[in-house]
Amino acid sequence: MKEWKSRRKCPLLVFSFFLMNVWLQGLPAEWIKDASQNLPVCIAREDQHFPDLISDNHSGIIVAWRDVRNGNRDVFAQRISANGEMLWENDGIPICVQPSAQSWPLLVPDAEAGAIIVFGDSRHRNRDIYAQRVDANGKLLWGKDGIPVSIVPFLKEDVKAISDGNGGTIIVWEDSRHGNLDIYAQRIDGTGKPAWELNGVPVYKGEGDQYDPFLTTDDTGGAIIAWWDISTPDWNVFAQRMGATGERVWENGGVPVCTAPGNQGGPFVVADSSGGAFVVWSDYRNDPNIFSSADLYAQRIDANGKVLWEKDGINFCNDPSNQQQPEGISDGMGGLIVTWWDDRDIFADIYAQRIGPDGVPMWQNNGSPICVAAGVQREPHLVSDGSQGAIIYWKDFREDYGNVTADAIYAQRIDADGKSIWTFNGAPVCTADGDQIAPRAIANGRGGAFIVWSDYRGKDADIYIHQIP
Repeated sequence: MKEWKSRRKCPLLVFSFFLMNVWLQGLPAEWIKDASQNLPVCIAREDQHFPDLISDNHSGIIVAWRDVRNGNRDVFAQRISANGEMLWENDGIPICVQPSAQSWPLLVPDAEAGAIIVFGDSRHRNRDIYAQRVDANGKLLWGKDGIPVSIVPFLKEDVKAISDGNGGTIIVWEDSRHGNLDIYAQRIDGTGKPAWELNGVPVYKGEGDQYDPFLTTDDTGGAIIAWWDISTPDWNVFAQRMGATGERVWENGGVPVCTAPGNQGGPFVVADSSGGAFVVWSDYRNDPNIFSSADLYAQRIDANGKVLWEKDGINFCNDPSNQQQPEGISDGMGGLIVTWWDDRDIFADIYAQRIGPDGVPMWQNNGSPICVAAGVQREPHLVSDGSQGAIIYWKDFREDYGNVTADAIYAQRIDADGKSIWTFNGAPVCTADGDQIAPRAIANGRGGAFIVWSDYRGKDADIYIHQIP
């Protein structure tokens, strides 16, 4: 009996050691926990700005940014392992180093372990749009300097991009080829070939100007796009669905999301997991002083372009103060979670609300407070925590007193009921000296997030990253 027991213990012991080894290998050995230090991604000479990031599908991330080390604006990128290891060249690999200027890069997953990088480019003396694909080893797949998305000789601005779900990307932008700003889009497949009409197809082409396009997937290879329309005295919000082959699926002029009296703007779109989308925006219909106090509204549109909630949207925050920059994600249960900055307590704070599939707000009236610390909090963004909650992160000025600006980045995790899980008023992401600019984040798959930003703690701007918690 004793011999049998001893034999039983041996495999259990081996298995225990195996589990311990797996656990140790998963620890972020290179990540710096101190929020005043953080992990440098690129500290090359001159400025690095506007980083973006995506998952590499192997628990790590790929980061891209605009880089001035060569005397003009180029695009560089780096891949970082789950353990915080830099996997490509020190300070990143060049994605495009044309003598012309390249602008703010956007990253889209390529369905493997690489990325599609979309960026602005002036090599033809216009503000054009180009794209490049890089594999897991940092090899450029679409030529030396990328492939053109749109190179018509007119202004192209406010570019956004998402995955098409098939290894390619769908890109949308403001386009002035007809003398005013219209909305155009293009789909690039995984080989770098345009899937739609060369130089893009019109999402909306008409009189007046259309601004701030934002898009999300329609789950069938196309996209749902919303924009802000100022072709009438009142500024309204419209939306259109583009099919996988580049056709306009809904009515030709787009679905009116909100045409209420007064002005509406800054739409943000979230897929509803049923082929439709939620749209949230800032709304001035109840603002007697014009642009001094916005409320927040939302609408849901189904896959056929039918508006499902109250005409002109449901109001989910109407505090008499000013609410701005609403941004949302799916709550994983058919609804969405929205965050914004809010002036109800003199200085801007961060609030959030969860809205059910039927358009009913689920948390406290006018939103749950996420951060009400001293000073100003602005530019909130959020990612899913994988458990029907969210991780919200923002620029924070709670230590900004006197004549010296003290930027910081903070974050908070909230559960499905809107309750804060981390430290009250948020956990520090970066408290280093100098300015921290344009933070962007993705979930890390373990209830936390990777957050990257441009940082002025040194003599010029560098790229830093932090994993929280």
